[in-house]
Amino acid sequence: MNQERKVERMFWLSAVLALAMVAAVPADERTAAEAPPGAPPAAKDDKKDEKKKEDDFPKFEEVTKEHKEIVGPQGVTGFFPLFYAKKNDQLLLVVPKAMLEKNFILATSIAGGPTFAGWMWDDHVVQWREYDKRLVLIEPDLRYKDGGKSPVADAIQRTYTERILLSTPIVTKRGNQDPVIDLGDVFKKDFAGLTQIFRGQMDANLSRWAEYKTFPLNIEVAVDAAIMQGDRGGMKARVHYSLIQLPSDNGYSPREADNRVGYFLTPVKDWTVPHDSDTIFKRYINRWDVRKAEPDKAVSDVDPNYQIVFYIEKTVPVKFRRYVREGILEWNRSFEKAGLRNAVRVEQQTDTVHADKDPEDVRYSFFRWIVSGRPFAMGPSRANPLTGQILDADIIFDDSMARAWEMQYARFGHVGAAAIEDAQLQEFFKRHPEWNFVSLQERLLPESTRYAGVDLTLDPAVAARISSKPGYCTCAVGLAHEMNFSLAYLKAVGKTDRSDDYVGQLIKEVAAHEVGHTLGLRHNFKASSWKSTEKILGTTDPNQATAASVMDYNPGMFHEDRDKQTVFVSQTVGPYDDWAIAYGYSTHQGTEHKDEAALLKAITSRAAEDGLAYGTDEDTGFFSPDPLSNRYDNGSDVLSYCKHRMEMVRRLQKDVADWAVDDGESYEQLRRTFNMLLFEYGRAAGYAARFIGGQYVYRDQKGDPNARMPFEIVPVIKQREALSFLADSIFSDKDFQFSPDLLARLAAGRWGHWDTDSFDSQVEYPLHDRIAMTQWGTLFQIMNPNTLNRIYDAQLKVPADQDAMTIPEVINRVTAAVWSEVESGPGGGKYTNRKPFVSSIRRSLQRQHTEMMINVILTRPGTMMAADVHAVVALKLKDLADRVGSILSGGQAQQIDDFSRAHLDETKSRIDRALQAKYEL
Repeated sequence: MNQERKVERMFWLSAVLALAMVAAVPADERTAAEAPPGAPPAAKDDKKDEKKKEDDFPKFEEVTKEHKEIVGPQGVTGFFPLFYAKKNDQLLLVVPKAMLEKNFILATSIAGGPTFAGWMWDDHVVQWREYDKRLVLIEPDLRYKDGGKSPVADAIQRTYTERILLSTPIVTKRGNQDPVIDLGDVFKKDFAGLTQIFRGQMDANLSRWAEYKTFPLNIEVAVDAAIMQGDRGGMKARVHYSLIQLPSDNGYSPREADNRVGYFLTPVKDWTVPHDSDTIFKRYINRWDVRKAEPDKAVSDVDPNYQIVFYIEKTVPVKFRRYVREGILEWNRSFEKAGLRNAVRVEQQTDTVHADKDPEDVRYSFFRWIVSGRPFAMGPSRANPLTGQILDADIIFDDSMARAWEMQYARFGHVGAAAIEDAQLQEFFKRHPEWNFVSLQERLLPESTRYAGVDLTLDPAVAARISSKPGYCTCAVGLAHEMNFSLAYLKAVGKTDRSDDYVGQLIKEVAAHEVGHTLGLRHNFKASSWKSTEKILGTTDPNQATAASVMDYNPGMFHEDRDKQTVFVSQTVGPYDDWAIAYGYSTHQGTEHKDEAALLKAITSRAAEDGLAYGTDEDTGFFSPDPLSNRYDNGSDVLSYCKHRMEMVRRLQKDVADWAVDDGESYEQLRRTFNMLLFEYGRAAGYAARFIGGQYVYRDQKGDPNARMPFEIVPVIKQREALSFLADSIFSDKDFQFSPDLLARLAAGRWGHWDTDSFDSQVEYPLHDRIAMTQWGTLFQIMNPNTLNRIYDAQLKVPADQDAMTIPEVINRVTAAVWSEVESGPGGGKYTNRKPFVSSIRRSLQRQHTEMMINVILTRPGTMMAADVHAVVALKLKDLADRVGSILSGGQAQQIDDFSRAHLDETKSRIDRALQAKYEL
């Protein structure tokens, strides 16, 4: 008991002492935390509290005494005011207290540097939050609806948390309440991830502010970033940051997407939908807020406040401006059919007109001309991540697009070019390099084959990041080739006076294409399958579309009667463009439809109509099944287009040495042209090969008028036609017979300086390698595991009473075409090493075929390919080895030249060893 009393006395003594200490502190300095538990909070003296907070930071006036406030047009300050001090290159950003915890867009682009200049890079929806003496940049997860008052709202909030991007110290406060930060602590560090692009470390001390602009709705700053690369020194790259204010509720109504029509998307996951819903996503299309001046009329002028206005920057060369203007305004045709007259307006910037308008002001959309040295055009846009409303768009057109460009034909054939924009194909070659083509020179001296000039390839990680942006466009490689091929053709037929006309038409078509992206539209690579090749070539009116959409990659087309040629490439929007704009922008007011849902149903149900076929980027990879979905093909019968294009190549090759090089020019131009023609020949053959095992893909939905099934196997007669065509063309050696006089003129480019556009690492021309590369691409298109598996599966997708392509037929027919000499035997002929039984070109093709067959059987059955495919290929290899063996072991062997006999002997040996290895697996 005495012990308990001692404890009790100690407790009360401690309590009294504590209360005495509290009483000794002035009341106005006590905090709520110091009040006894349960006691009401002490009254605050706000003035003294503000005095205490003010003392926590240096005075704003003291911190900014060397700084100048940055003002925009008409003296306007931005929603985040900026202050710059030249003395120490310091840029301060003020965050008004009212803007704390408010969403805004932070967008990044590469504004300058040796690569990717002008490319959109990244964007986030972010907000500033104040914690103690720091500002923290938070990225809320807007991919999920918050749940509102739904029972799952709390679960959503717990599951999808925010992301912290960075924190930075507050250096002062303006007016004792607005936090101020040093932007150098944010953007002079590698916030943009430049190390991924330029492979170096960003040095904040050497980096400098290059630009700082403020506008009513956005802030634009740029850093000349110093990228240090170890012992090699470093480089400068300019990275641009945009801080864009998100609009408040402005009456814009989002429109949900439909997969029959190609729009960029703003998807949001909604966990509050009923459990029997088809999807938990709300997918909104990206589009502008375009409104009628007279909403109740079926066709009305667009309210000027809601027009889409493009300013052609004064940097666009004068001679091309009309083509750019016409390409942009083409879209008014589609908008008017959707009930919106004059939706798009174009203004030309000059030194005096619209000179005060800045392309970086989010209020203005520009068509810009740049000189990065990389041939590309892009139509990027930025949309409200909550609704899909497009807020800003600027089209970038590189000067190199309007020039004949030296492509890296020596580095890749048509498949290599496709791999640049095909992530699946890149991944396949990465995992299975034994299937890829590698030239002899690259195997011998890998470093020496590195191209000394502009590199059109992209690092896979960089490509993946860039390609996720709306408006990303990979037309560079294809259009560079189209420019080369088309201008070469005009030169060959003596129509160089039409070159400017062709380039102008191409610029107009590309301008229309990129504007389509800024309107929200995705690519449509099936649009070129609308009209026949004959109708396309017969089109003389530029107001008549030759493709169903400008959102395809359309090649130039050339009539044999060159005097009748007026339209080289489609010059106007097509039926698909009209349909897509109607879906995205038309309104039900003034129509017979009672509401928007009825209007959209009436539009999308037309999907099966002629000219409305749709297939986009993910439908157009190398392994994709639809042979009508291609980049740079043309015509409803693609085989007809292939024949037309390959015949053009044959005609041009006949006298290429006469027309490709003018007097006084280097013969290196002849090598470029020769490579270009081989590329075009191989690319056309590749389109034909896609019919073998092909399946037409449709997006029609159940209940659509004349709706087609999602998949239709390419008719077997068409597949056999493609096989026969390839056997007679690219699998033959007749189109690869070139005169020694021509080959002696294929001089190498020898300008080996920085960024050169005229250098060949291999001086002598590697003819066998170039032909092998051309043939390999087509053979690989047929023999790759994905195609063989598709052919095998398709056998069950055709009714049993109908004919169908089978694996044995494909393997047998390809083998018969490639090994026709072995199939027929040497007969009674006498062959020499100069006139061999099997030509060197055919021997090369046969080695490639053998290699691919061996690649099949050296995999475990049922892993990469169906076991039946594996078995059929193994059996055919055994039959081939037996046939070769019978030739070598009989009297016929003495008739055969050394090259052919050695080739056949090696082939049999390789097959025998591979079959033995198969049995040991």
